[in-house]
Amino acid sequence: MTSRLDYGIKALTIIGASFGGIALLTNAYYASRTAKAANDNAKAANDNAVIARENLKLSEDKQITERFAKAIELLGNERLEVKLGGIYALEQIAQDSPDKYHWTIMEVLTAFVRENAPVKKIAEEDEGKIPKLRTDIQAALTVIGRRNCGKEKEYQRLDLNNIDMRGANLYKAHLEKAILFEANLQGANLTQANLQEADLTQANLQEAIFYQANLKEAILAKANLKEAILAKANLQGADLSEANLQGATLFKASLQGAILCRANLQGAMLWEANLQEASLSEAKLQGAQFSSAKNLTLEEVELAEGDENTILPNYITRPKHWTKSE
Repeated sequence: MTSRLDYGIKALTIIGASFGGIALLTNAYYASRTAKAANDNAKAANDNAVIARENLKLSEDKQITERFAKAIELLGNERLEVKLGGIYALEQIAQDSPDKYHWTIMEVLTAFVRENAPVKKIAEEDEGKIPKLRTDIQAALTVIGRRNCGKEKEYQRLDLNNIDMRGANLYKAHLEKAILFEANLQGANLTQANLQEADLTQANLQEAIFYQANLKEAILAKANLKEAILAKANLQGADLSEANLQGATLFKASLQGAILCRANLQGAMLWEANLQEASLSEAKLQGAQFSSAKNLTLEEVELAEGDENTILPNYITRPKHWTKSE
């Protein structure tokens, strides 16, 4: 009797364990199905999010494209206030979508300036006069000058050649590597402007203000800088060959390594200017003032043309071959 009872207990134990195992397997199965469903839902949600982002990007791209087209339309309007709206709308688009539109908009604005303010022959009676710059041209130049240069490629350069920008306000303007060949910037304000490596060949810069401007390695060959203000300007490595600097102010200017061969510096003021390794071969120095100029060498002075009115630093002896003023 005891044996049969033990056998029954063992059988019930085995049956209970079997049912427990089956329940465990069932629970594991349903848990696996639940986890798979959750994963599927998560994947579907992620796919939907990706699609939503793509749709949003397409919508934003379409909106930007429409804004760009509208801004171009405004730019071509005859009314000044509408035209200005187009200019500033383009600036905002360049900021909102820099990768796609920044440089395109800079090309549009520079083309707008070139087409609407080309250099023209000035009537004899108007020579020396500085007319008021058109408001829309100034606005376009302001936008160009304050753009984010960090979005530009090495080869991209602003094309502003043969532009009439007399009297323009380009304070702190970013004009690095800009092409300003034969541009007319007479009387323009370029205080603290960045013109590093810019091409200003044969440009008219008469009476322009370049106070503390960066003109490092700029090309100013044959440029007219008569009576220009270049005080504390950085002209290191600049090419000023055959430039007209007559009466220009170069107080404390940095001219290290600058090329001044055959330049006209008659009556120019170079007080405390740094002329280390500057080239003065055949430069006209009659009446120029080099009081307290730094690093000027006798070798370079002897290669230049001067007279008794040229004021040299105390450490430089006046060359014997220099002529007397008439």
